[in-house]
Amino acid sequence: MIIRFTDNMTQSLIDALKPSLQEATEMRFGVAFAKYSGFSLLEEDINRCLEEGGKVEFVLGLDFRITEPKVLRILHRIKKKTSNLGLFCFSDPLTGDTPVYHPKIYIVSNPSKVLISVGSSNLTRGGLKDNVEVNVIIESAVDEEIVSDIYGLYSGFKFQNDKFEPDLDYIEIYEETYENIRKREASKERLVRDKIERLKEREKILPKPVPTSTDLYGWQALVYERLPERVFT
Repeated sequence: MIIRFTDNMTQSLIDALKPSLQEATEMRFGVAFAKYSGFSLLEEDINRCLEEGGKVEFVLGLDFRITEPKVLRILHRIKKKTSNLGLFCFSDPLTGDTPVYHPKIYIVSNPSKVLISVGSSNLTRGGLKDNVEVNVIIESAVDEEIVSDIYGLYSGFKFQNDKFEPDLDYIEIYEETYENIRKREASKERLVRDKIERLKEREKILPKPVPTSTDLYGWQALVYERLPERVFT
């Protein structure tokens, strides 16, 4: 196992990820915010992975309406073409005791090794390349305990009840809300509030991620054995 650090000055996170992205058969991204400026740096490798039968999954935060609708539209379009892409989102907390979704975890793997990044970088150009950030990079064989530990953390927030799979209707309402907020027009404040309420109502009925047999292969089965029972309910 190798542990190192990136700060986007001595080495950018995208440069640290790139060799593993090019060989990956599975990619998982759990980030608070995503912008096309960051997604575009991964897009070629994501498409290559999917074309070769690999799996790619995103768990994105929509808190504060910072994630760009363009990213959601692209992922939704890809998802319609292949079942190997997963897209799950987390919006504003629905209850007072639900925490804000704010992780930055990148897991890139193939059958022999795993690269994990945990730190401060969101899926944006700034996070991956331009900002001063701090990330811990772990390179490990797939059977190391630390790998099942990080998958346990990732799966823990993926299967929270507040996660949902956005459909096109949801993305369109989200896009309208996003644009209204960016314009910062006082006359649109009531409109924005109404749209946020519509988003929350849709979140209650949209499908939620649940573990399936495709999650339970090889060493990943160990992850679910170690998860608390509540994540399956």
